[in-house]
Amino acid sequence: MPSVQRAQQEYQKSGTVVLAVSIDGQGGKAVQPFLAEHKHTLSAALDPEMQVARAVGVRVAPWTIVVDRSGAVVAGGYGPIDLLSPAFRNYVKALAARPPG
Repeated sequence: MPSVQRAQQEYQKSGTVVLAVSIDGQGGKAVQPFLAEHKHTLSAALDPEMQVARAVGVRVAPWTIVVDRSGAVVAGGYGPIDLLSPAFRNYVKALAARPPG
């Protein structure tokens, strides 16, 4: 989560959104105290019944997906991903440069 927090802080400057999605069955009861305890300020959507996760093909955690501005899932993968690596930054820049739609 610290790397996701750092990515959110870095990418928000360019208007790119980094959003954590929790699939914890306890929902906000588990997520909000965790975020507060670790001083995370990134947004976390709650998906305790995994409706959104299933819709985009997520089956296990951690899972990262990239959604373009038209709302299409354009990339994804399981396991830790360095959201601030040069390769990932270049990918985000390339996506941002594409016209919407």
